[in-house]
Amino acid sequence: MRLPAATAPRNALHGVLAATVLVLAGCSSSGPPGELEPPDLFQWAQDRFDAEEYRSAAEGFLAFMIRDPLNPLVDSAQYLAAEGQLRAGNELDAVEEFRRMATNRPNSPLADDAQFGLCRAYLAASPRVTLSQEFTRRALEECERLLQFFPTTPFREQAESLMADARAKLAEKSYEIGKYYQDRWRLPESAIVYFEKSLAEDPTEDFLPDLLLRLYRSYSVVGYETEAGVVRERLLAEFPESEETRLLLAEEDPAAADSAGDVGSPR
Repeated sequence: MRLPAATAPRNALHGVLAATVLVLAGCSSSGPPGELEPPDLFQWAQDRFDAEEYRSAAEGFLAFMIRDPLNPLVDSAQYLAAEGQLRAGNELDAVEEFRRMATNRPNSPLADDAQFGLCRAYLAASPRVTLSQEFTRRALEECERLLQFFPTTPFREQAESLMADARAKLAEKSYEIGKYYQDRWRLPESAIVYFEKSLAEDPTEDFLPDLLLRLYRSYSVVGYETEAGVVRERLLAEFPESEETRLLLAEEDPAAADSAGDVGSPR
């Protein structure tokens, strides 16, 4: 991660931010001392950040922005406040701070840092796969926006890795929904919709063999012979020694089950 660079602000701070900082400072005993001058306040917040006291650091940086909004270090303070919230486990607060910076300071040297921070914060807020994946989708959108508006960003490789993680999580969610329709409700058409969606979202190999087998079975039930054949061949070619391949061959010909592990192996 690049160290934040000092730069002059281009926009006045939003009134809501000011109110938030005042509330935080008034309610938190660990907040920044009120008598500190802006340079000392920034250093106070930096010291807290370095000591991994991230919540207090965020409060200090936000207070600094209010007390000296024209200081060249305001952009750094805004970024570090957001980063502090993220490291403190306050993902949605971090989202707000990163978004404020990305929106209000698009020409800042730290604009792509803030945009990448949005992607990281949303993905950190993403819950387990059985719950709503709205934050996962937003993480993917923010990473895509980073690559669109900052094509030369040094965060490209990291962003692409996070995008792959987000897509894999969305793929697993679709896979789980498809399983529900297939196993619980015996609705192969509905299962197909979600299994196909999962495939399009780039699933990981942790569940891809089972996904292919399930999709093959659903296609077969509804009579989609061509599609079933394509999925069957993919399963056999990519996962010749998997349990799913053994099950598939056993369903087609019980005598073939014992030789399933030889499918696709070098001769």
